[in-house]
Amino acid sequence: MRDEEQGNGGENTDAVSDGSDAVVFDHYDWSGDDSPSIAVAEAVAAVTNRSVTTLPPVQEVVDADALDMLVRSGDPLGVRVSIDYAGTDVTVTGDGRIRVKPRE
Repeated sequence: MRDEEQGNGGENTDAVSDGSDAVVFDHYDWSGDDSPSIAVAEAVAAVTNRSVTTLPPVQEVVDADALDMLVRSGDPLGVRVSIDYAGTDVTVTGDGRIRVKPRE
């Protein structure tokens, strides 16, 4: 399943289902301009069909600077951070993936 709608404007998200209710975004380059903390908000907005501006700040649930630094710091296959954010379970990995699973 490809998700062609994003909560902040309908851009193509390159997201795929992982066989559960979760959606995986696998196109981020943490060594480049992509910010993990901003990408979390955008991914959750896309999955929940909400605008990024209506979501609570990521900073309310995790130190955004620390999240960015941690995800960018180590072995891309060894870094995995999970948080509860805006009614979803979110996992960010060092290899450029974000998995978002809405909670019921």
